[in-house]
Amino acid sequence: MEPQMEPDVTSALNHQTARPVKCWHDMVHSYWHMECSFDRLDPQRLKGTCWRMGELSFAAADVSAQQWTSLAGAGQNNWRNETIVAFMTQSGVIELEQCGVKTRLTNASLLLLDPSRKYVQTGDSNTRGMAIRIPKSALEARGLHFTGRDMFVPDATSPDVRMLKSLIASTAAHGERSSPASRKLVADHLIDLMQILADDPSAPKRVRSTAVALSSAKRYIERNLGDEALDLDSVARAAGVSTRYIAKLFAAEGSTVMRHVWRTRLERAQALLTNSAADLRISDVAWQCGFANPAHFSRAFKQQFGESPKHVQLTARDVVAQANSQAD
Repeated sequence: MEPQMEPDVTSALNHQTARPVKCWHDMVHSYWHMECSFDRLDPQRLKGTCWRMGELSFAAADVSAQQWTSLAGAGQNNWRNETIVAFMTQSGVIELEQCGVKTRLTNASLLLLDPSRKYVQTGDSNTRGMAIRIPKSALEARGLHFTGRDMFVPDATSPDVRMLKSLIASTAAHGERSSPASRKLVADHLIDLMQILADDPSAPKRVRSTAVALSSAKRYIERNLGDEALDLDSVARAAGVSTRYIAKLFAAEGSTVMRHVWRTRLERAQALLTNSAADLRISDVAWQCGFANPAHFSRAFKQQFGESPKHVQLTARDVVAQANSQAD
């Protein structure tokens, strides 16, 4: 059996047209806050695109025979100080230099870099790559942070790392055209899976804190709203703490675990009902949000929002219908 090829992490470029040279320089400057110079200029290769998935920002580019150098400053929205960048190559070689240390990325290599420190990247001929901006706050909420490291290359021989790289590649290949809901869900899971890197001896250090436990609990609740058995015990187990401790953390926010579950379920239901593309029955919405009894769900929803689920759904459909008729 022939080995299966990994998805093309730069497949989004296949739908792009080449940019004029000035537009290319503007894109590199505005999005990456870097200066671009060419070893050999091939105008047909000046292709780049970017898209968001949840908290993650993806970008793909053909960087053949180009050198990008960081400019002074933190970039738009302070992104250099607030994110970690994960690089993956699809073809060719990218050399990165930061604080006197050089690293070469070959086909399907993965590297994590803190862009708050100036760096230079140089693409060889026929080089395409992809980068993901990961918020530091999202990593820290999961107990993972970077402690002044310049660049970090995970152990390429690790099966866990290979699995993570494969998932990143698949996400980059298909994520741009996926639905907003799927984008957010997959992005959240990818950030979770970055914790795999904490098992590497040279990886950034994992920390435990009340914020990490609370964030883990809330993520678990959000992803398991359809489970009618969702309770204090299961939430505490998912967060890796005792029931008493997790109850104390929610109490500090003026709530309880089950009150948070209840509110989150109703907010999810409201989002489903106002999404005209979903076109779900009230009983289906109740089931997806963890309510076994549609009548019980309707009472709880009206108590929370002052309107019945059916009224909210019909109102949303009327708004869409009016907008469509005005467009026609």
